Amino acid sequence: MHKCLIEICQEFETVKDFLTDTTSQKEEIINALFLDFMECFPSIKEEKLKYPKEFIHDVSLFNEGNFMLVQKFQDVQMRYLMLSDFYDYARLTKKYIKT
Repeated sequence: MHKCLIEICQEFETVKDFLTDTTSQKEEIINALFLDFMECFPSIKEEKLKYPKEFIHDVSLFNEGNFMLVQKFQDVQMRYLMLSDFYDYARLTKKYIKT
């Protein structure tokens, strides 16, 4: 797994309780991780083809400025859920192993 995705997963582990214990500090972390993911994912070239099409599609449309996706991800909880889906996928497929 690409280094930037590993770093995102590692940082994501620090906010696993986001939905039950939301703070402004955790929101800042989620927002930063989401933007990092939107920047990192397109840069990983062929590796991204190994991930579900939903990630590829959402990242591509978001980065193109698709109105509906940009609106959807204005909500920090939606950002968290997308990152959570990616984290869970990476763990289940053993692309990422928690250290």
